[in-house]
Amino acid sequence: MTEEEIIINKIAQDKLDLGKGVKWFDELVDDRKKEVIEKLTVFIQQSHPTKDSIESGLDLAPIKPTMTPVIIFRTKELKIALDKIKVLPKDEWNKAFVTMLSVFKVADTKRRETFCKGGCTHEWHNLDS
Repeated sequence: MTEEEIIINKIAQDKLDLGKGVKWFDELVDDRKKEVIEKLTVFIQQSHPTKDSIESGLDLAPIKPTMTPVIIFRTKELKIALDKIKVLPKDEWNKAFVTMLSVFKVADTKRRETFCKGGCTHEWHNLDS
């Protein structure tokens, strides 16, 4: 797993504080920030979020409900929302990161508690703290 994949999954599993994750994201160069947003897009799709888990993730996101990525998630179907968020301008990337990470966290937690209950062999679900 890449550094980005480990950090994203650690945040989603509460093994790394969101604030530290945001600081890490802030310090990345633009190309890597874009890569992280792309990875989050894939991770969200793989976690198969329901409308309820998306809403729970948006409620969990520590940003205003009027921010662009939140509005996009609330008004568009998942695939369209992710496609739109991926092409947001650079000044929206931090909000997109926090919003997408919050949605992923809720959806992935649900999958870990249902499909992976009792253990699994997914490398990303078996990270050290």
